[in-house]
Amino acid sequence: MKEVLIDKLLADPFAKYLGIQVKKVEEGKAIVSVLVKEDFLNFHGAANGGLIFSLVDVAFAIASNSYGQTAVGVNVNINYMKAGIPGDILTTTAEEVSKNHKLGFYRMLVHNQIGDLIATADGMVYRKKEMFV
Repeated sequence: MKEVLIDKLLADPFAKYLGIQVKKVEEGKAIVSVLVKEDFLNFHGAANGGLIFSLVDVAFAIASNSYGQTAVGVNVNINYMKAGIPGDILTTTAEEVSKNHKLGFYRMLVHNQIGDLIATADGMVYRKKEMFV
């Protein structure tokens, strides 16, 4: 994959703000992770759903844009299976399920460091004609 493309995918300011780390990028696939800090908790003391969704969204965006063609999310459905707790390292794997010239469908799985399933998500992107890199 082109280095310019990788640099662009890794430059997400919101992901950096949350401390999301990109572990792997391939065409149609991405793996990202984040440490659940005290600031990321909800009033139950668990990882806020917004943090988990943001982690999913970053992985989804990287995987779907990994060809260099502009892909924009049109829908994401998320299912929260288990609470993340302070100190957890949550990792999301986003993988392409289907891709054509207009649409792409991706499945995202979120696990903690011991392999517990935290969330599942499915997302669809619309592929624009232009390349962003």
